[in-house]
Amino acid sequence: MQRHVFEHRGYEIAVQPEQNAYGAWQAKVSVRHADSSVAEFRLETIQPEWLTQAEAVRDGIEWGTRFIDHKLEESHNPM
Repeated sequence: MQRHVFEHRGYEIAVQPEQNAYGAWQAKVSVRHADSSVAEFRLETIQPEWLTQAEAVRDGIEWGTRFIDHKLEESHNPM
């Protein structure tokens, strides 16, 4: 399957849609800072399943942008 890469606030979101054994689509997502080779991955314990590949990609992008926004908010507002 095609890997989709997006940029958000200096981070790269990579989404790899995959079909499971039941035919549903899920997104494997990794996020890394543009200056780093280290990526953080979306946990695969519970993921939504989608009817189409496009829905899985959209979900992965949305998850990645929320993750980045939350991470940046935490770094600017430490407790």
